[in-house]
Amino acid sequence: MRLVIFGLTVSSSWGNGHATIWRGLCRALARKGHQVRFFERDVPYYAAHRDLQNSEPYQLILYSAWEEVEAQAREAVAAADSAIVTSYCPDALAAADLILDSPALVRVFYDLDTPVTLERLRLEGSVDYLPSYGLEPFDLVLSYAGGRALDELRQYLGARRVAALYVSHVPPPRHPAFYSSSKLTLSVTRAAMAEMGYCPSGRLFEAAACETPVLSDAWDGLQQFFEPGREILVASSASDVVEFLALSPEELRSIGCAARERVLAEHTAEHRSQQLLSLLEMAA
Repeated sequence: MRLVIFGLTVSSSWGNGHATIWRGLCRALARKGHQVRFFERDVPYYAAHRDLQNSEPYQLILYSAWEEVEAQAREAVAAADSAIVTSYCPDALAAADLILDSPALVRVFYDLDTPVTLERLRLEGSVDYLPSYGLEPFDLVLSYAGGRALDELRQYLGARRVAALYVSHVPPPRHPAFYSSSKLTLSVTRAAMAEMGYCPSGRLFEAAACETPVLSDAWDGLQQFFEPGREILVASSASDVVEFLALSPEELRSIGCAARERVLAEHTAEHRSQQLLSLLEMAA
């Protein structure tokens, strides 16, 4: 499959969760033999904190302005089997118009920030990376949040075919050492995402992959990813936190081991890339 992506960033993990998600997905897809091209606007704040050493085996196209890359993007889309535009992509509107003008391919919008998108839509009436015509023209709408977020994408934005695609982060170089040095790591979910539910933070997967037990706040759908009490600790009060901090090293180690096993069995980039391919094939 030839896949074209118009996204926020893959070159810098500074201040965003998009880059680490796409690095894992793009590498996994390329390892399976698929051709991946990622278009990223070269903005100063990511250029100053660029930590991608090598984009092989996928292709990264950095550009300064949409006008300078439009012809190349149009050529890439014309030769692609599927094209994806993501939330917070600086040129999302132009990219959306471009891929929707190409009916021969599977046209996808991937919202990596669905709870934030829906909250902004309710409060402000519009979102700068959403086309004015909504999401109805896309063949597939992917969401990093599941549950009722999928219903609201249908209801408020006209999405016809929706699916959740949770992607574990490929951690920047220092993350493994950080998590592995911790007795316990705390995950406090962003309010809009906790209220929506079914929207796991990447740190859950990163920490669990390092066999570090996670202490999380409660939100709908958490049990879909980790089993509370056995693979993750869930607190609803300060006294819960104090209680969990008092657990023995053996008890914490058992939870960390179980979480790592769950991640390796279900939540790697390899798993998500295969899920993405299946969704694209169904949409086609």
